[in-house]
Amino acid sequence: GQVVDTQASYAIPLALGIFDKKNKPYAVANLVETVKRSNKDDGGNERPAYSLMTGFIGTASISEALSANGQHAEAYRLLSQKTYPSWLYSVANGATTIWERLNSYTVENGFGGNNSMNSFNHYSFGAVAAWMYNYSLGIQRDTKSPGFKHFVLNPRVDPTGKLKFANGYVNTMYGDIKSSWKKIGNAVSYQFTIPANTSAKLIIPARNLQTIKNQGKPLKVGNGISSIVEKGTNVEVELESGGYSFLVNN
Repeated sequence: GQVVDTQASYAIPLALGIFDKKNKPYAVANLVETVKRSNKDDGGNERPAYSLMTGFIGTASISEALSANGQHAEAYRLLSQKTYPSWLYSVANGATTIWERLNSYTVENGFGGNNSMNSFNHYSFGAVAAWMYNYSLGIQRDTKSPGFKHFVLNPRVDPTGKLKFANGYVNTMYGDIKSSWKKIGNAVSYQFTIPANTSAKLIIPARNLQTIKNQGKPLKVGNGISSIVEKGTNVEVELESGGYSFLVNN
């Protein structure tokens, strides 16, 4: 055997749920360490902290593994990185499509010699879009309720402060599930649309119920809200179909 200490060596098994309860915290800590440190690429070149060093398969798992284990700041830092190798490096260099390879083009080597088998309009590194829907917008499936009949809204605002807002939707057989958030000073404004004939569990990080306003009024059961439960640092709210606006002051 050989000891492996790479981003993918932790991200993939974490995303697949392979580690047991005893070893999982160590795997999470090691993953965070591989993200925060500089690493050498396969050519022996030192790459800066928060670079993607995962290759084709691990890239789809790394953000999921981080946010599923509460490491949202590290996931957002990865998303906002612009130096090579990163998701935004290609954008900073004028790309309007997603490349198959992180080094399809680099400032230092140009297009290189690997483009005889290379796509400049490829999904591979676009896998981070799934993380944007699931964690930034927070639109997640309820595994006990197929087809988004009941679903989870668990948006996570960027703890680093670089991203100030996010908005988007997922089209389902019932209609569009819409989710958005925007930072307003120390507060966060949330907007949601729950399609007709569906319901959702909303999970909002908040110190307590008193910090949440529903359309400018104290949060309480009624008008589409069927239950409210405080769980640790979150407030869980069951929502019926309709449009909702919440303001959380933290």
